[in-house]
Amino acid sequence: MVSFKTIALLATSALAAPVSERQVSLPDDWAWSVEGWEAGCTRTCYYRFNVTIPSIEGVLGAKAFCSGGETNDRFLDCQILSGANNPVAAKLLARPENMTTGFGPQEFAVSFQKSSYEGSPTYNFTAYNSTTYNAVSSPPMDFKMKPTEVFGIL
Repeated sequence: MVSFKTIALLATSALAAPVSERQVSLPDDWAWSVEGWEAGCTRTCYYRFNVTIPSIEGVLGAKAFCSGGETNDRFLDCQILSGANNPVAAKLLARPENMTTGFGPQEFAVSFQKSSYEGSPTYNFTAYNSTTYNAVSSPPMDFKMKPTEVFGIL
């Protein structure tokens, strides 16, 4: 006979299981606008920028201000400036272990969460881009990035 603890553990695991990728798709033309990108390194590296995530079918977009530094590969919450109350976060990815040239993390990530609404799953979309350290050498930059990862939690 199966114990109650085992049944409860299995039920909890099933509820927290990621939604399969077939249930969530990324539009090919969904480009996020990064504006005023500035990054530099002194003792550690830092970044600051605005990101605009446009609305798509079923997902209300947002505009946020992101700033932070090296955080051991953890996302830092961005400040929502306008749009839906869907969280936005950013991080510098970890430095490569065998990094011998250049300085600072080579990539950064932006995460956008479509929060659950009336029983719908929560979805997380993530976009990655190479990191340019321009704080000393050039003006703030504007560019586009596209999400490449999506997962959902029931």
